[in-house]
Amino acid sequence: MPCAKPRPTALKKVVRADAPISEFRNLYCRHYGACIDVAVRAGWESFTCARCPFFHTGAKPGASEHAFDQPGDMGITL
Repeated sequence: MPCAKPRPTALKKVVRADAPISEFRNLYCRHYGACIDVAVRAGWESFTCARCPFFHTGAKPGASEHAFDQPGDMGITL
């Protein structure tokens, strides 16, 4: 069975600024950047992830994902 591929779909209406974007797109999907490229190259004004197999994958990162990304104490005192 072939691997699933990202599948953005052209959206006929532009997403309104007051509408929750999560209804149309998954901003935290690892393929989101590639889907934006597809939309731009195709000349779409807007797109949706609703038909994509990855629409419900990935989650909004929380503080715990970034808590240990900071450089260690370098012995500098202020």
